[in-house]
Amino acid sequence: MLARQRTFPPLRPGWCSPSTAAACLLGIGLCTTAARADEKAQLRAYGEHLSSECTTCHRIDGGDSGIPSIIGLEERHFVEQLNAFKSGARTNQAMMSVARSLDGEQMAALAAYFSSLKPRK
Repeated sequence: MLARQRTFPPLRPGWCSPSTAAACLLGIGLCTTAARADEKAQLRAYGEHLSSECTTCHRIDGGDSGIPSIIGLEERHFVEQLNAFKSGARTNQAMMSVARSLDGEQMAALAAYFSSLKPRK
């Protein structure tokens, strides 16, 4: 038996004024933006939680004492570098081990956290 598809009546002129429609769309946009900001904040918090292994070697103040700084890096670049270590395209035994232990969500969380930090001057 075929499932019946629910149909909705067509909108009638005057059903929703343009200003009401605009207000609804603006409200939806604001809610969506707030939800994204909350998701981003949660992702950064998760990244901060995971960061202790990274900050064992990489300085949190942005200094470079032979180990490159990772703070302030663009998220996409950060994840690309981790994936390069994970695949073996870049070689460093410590980084390869760390990268291979991370899944995509963890990489994204670390990238969100470290990209949000600014070097101290």
